[in-house]
Amino acid sequence: MSSQDDLKSLIQSFKYSQDVKSKGITKPKVKRPTQRAVNSPNSLPNLNPSLAQSLTVLFVGYNPGVESSIQQHHYAHHSNLFWKLFNSSRIIECVCNSREINIKKDPFLSQLVSKGASHLHDWDLLKYGIGFTDLVLRCTKRAEELSAAEKIANVPRLLEEFHSEGNGAKYIVLIGKGIWETIVKYIATELSIKFKLTKENFVWGKVITGKDNSYNKIIKNLYSKVNGTVYVFPSSSGLVASMKYPEKQQLWDSLAKDIYYIHD
Repeated sequence: MSSQDDLKSLIQSFKYSQDVKSKGITKPKVKRPTQRAVNSPNSLPNLNPSLAQSLTVLFVGYNPGVESSIQQHHYAHHSNLFWKLFNSSRIIECVCNSREINIKKDPFLSQLVSKGASHLHDWDLLKYGIGFTDLVLRCTKRAEELSAAEKIANVPRLLEEFHSEGNGAKYIVLIGKGIWETIVKYIATELSIKFKLTKENFVWGKVITGKDNSYNKIIKNLYSKVNGTVYVFPSSSGLVASMKYPEKQQLWDSLAKDIYYIHD
C-alpha cells in the first residue's frame, strides 16, 4: 500500500461525534493550549476555537488541516495564504485603532506590526479582539472529506459562537465559500425555502441583501441570529486557487478599511 493510501486510510479512521456539545465561550484572558504530542497517527486532536465576548473580528475556517491539528494553531500549513493576507491588509493596526489600543505602548503588538503575525500568534491575538474558529472542529487532510451531514450538524454551534451571549464579534469572516453555502442551506431548510447559491445571486465580501427575495429572507434570518456583519472570502488554502491573489487582497483590504472606521 502506498504512503498516500496509508494517509487516506488514516484520515478516514478519525472518529468524531456530532453529539459533542459546544464548549462555552472563554473569557478574554486565555490560557494558551499546550501542544499535544501525537502518540498515534489515529489520534490527531480537534483544534479548539479561540473565542471571547466582544471580539472585533472572528475568522472562520472550514476545518483544521493535519498541520494545524498537530501544532494546535490556526492556518499553520506553510502553503496557506491566510497570514500573508492578514499581515498585508494590516488587520492588527485596524483592529487596534477601532479598540483605541496604543500599539506603541505594547511591545508585543509593536513586534507583530513590524515583523508580521503568524499561526504561532493566533491565541495571543485573542486579548486584542481577534478570534478564530471553524465550521467543523475535526481534522482532515482536505475539506472534501467532511460529509454534508457533519457540516450541517455544526452550524448551530457556529451560530452560537457568532452570537456569544449577545456580545459577538463585530465582523465575522468566513474563509471559504463552502462555509457560507452550508449556513445558507441550514437556514433555507429552517425556513422551508428552496434555494441555491449561483453566480447571479452570490457576491464575494460583505453579505448584504440584493434582488433575490429568497436569498434576502435567508440573509435577514441570519442577521436576526448574530450581531456582527458577515463577510465571505475565498479559501486561503494552498490547495485552492479559485481566485487570483490580488483579488483576494482587495477583499481583505476592504475588510480592514471597514474595521478601521468602526464607530460604536
